[in-house]
Amino acid sequence: MKLEYAVVFERTPNNYAAYAPDVPGCGSTGRTLEDAQTNIREALAFHIEGLLERDEPFPDARTSLADAMKRHLKVLAECGEIPSPTDATVGMIELRIEYPQALARQ
Repeated sequence: MKLEYAVVFERTPNNYAAYAPDVPGCGSTGRTLEDAQTNIREALAFHIEGLLERDEPFPDARTSLADAMKRHLKVLAECGEIPSPTDATVGMIELRIEYPQALARQ
């Protein structure tokens, strides 16, 4: 089964942070953008596999890249933060999940 999630990557003073808006509670960090990309891919796979092992539903990938960025900027604005245009970017993370429960849902 192949899943693709929109992910927001944000540069912070000391590293990069990443999260997928469609997967609440799943985020990661990395020293570099490449590290954050690798780490969020692993975190998402671990999160989804855990849900499948417990036979719990996993979140649909619904958010587009544009919507992910809009949501991110809206949350920052609500917190009173004004992000630099270069502080955040979005990307798609593709996962391949090979659990029997996932294959049955295709």
